[in-house]
Amino acid sequence: MALLLGVGLGLLVPWLVQRQRSSRHRLPLDHQMIQNRYALLAQREQQERWVSDVVHELKTPLTALRLVSESLANDCNPRQARLMERSQKEIVRLQSLVEGLLELSRLENTPLQHHTTPVTVVDHVKTAWQVLLPLAEPRHVDLTVTSPSPAVTVPADPSRLQRALLNLLDNALRHSPNHGTIQVKIVTDQTWLKLDVADQGSGFSERDLAHVFERFYRGDASRARVSSLMIGSGLGLAIVQQIATTHGGTVRALNRPEGGASVRLILPMNSPVSSETRLTAGL
Repeated sequence: MALLLGVGLGLLVPWLVQRQRSSRHRLPLDHQMIQNRYALLAQREQQERWVSDVVHELKTPLTALRLVSESLANDCNPRQARLMERSQKEIVRLQSLVEGLLELSRLENTPLQHHTTPVTVVDHVKTAWQVLLPLAEPRHVDLTVTSPSPAVTVPADPSRLQRALLNLLDNALRHSPNHGTIQVKIVTDQTWLKLDVADQGSGFSERDLAHVFERFYRGDASRARVSSLMIGSGLGLAIVQQIATTHGGTVRALNRPEGGASVRLILPMNSPVSSETRLTAGL
């Protein structure tokens, strides 16, 4: 017995010494990792504040430029009128970009906890579509909505959910052919609401699928059929992703087997949702 005890101690003591040495070396490394993390977070916050400040500074002069260009357009000859029209389109595009950046900044810096209420999803889809009707009707693009019940609700900030739905429908309309149909399908279970917005266009390219939710990413121009609310900004789906994230959900892009693209908005039926629940659901 004494022999066995001696052998055991002979093996245990070197292991404990080695472990202590390892921990001594690991503590500075862990401390350095924490410092690097805080430095990165501070740098990101500084960049976000800088972007927000610049965007605020751009908003007023862009509005002034638009008013001046509209005034000058009334006294132009045909050649100058064409140039003024191009200038106005670029100013509108820049204004859309500025508004998108401001909205992303608000979404990132405004807590959601005290702004959620049960929202009737089908009603919000129809309200968003009414905004797009002036663009959809001349092209004879229709909307269909399928839901287990017209009274399905989800806990959300009504204005943010409205914006997410508007951007999703706008994206689908931009890629829909004339006389096409945009299909909205809602399915629910005890944990999640899944809302698919599908078009009948050419679908996403492989590159689009990998980058479509990145800020300023502008996909294959050949997919777009007409102008839209967020054309050229590359922020429409990035805003949708940020809204989904703040609600504890996510968003996905995919191609349909029968053709066309679909963007799926996934939101929790009960708020809040833990990170463990999200991981279990594969979100």
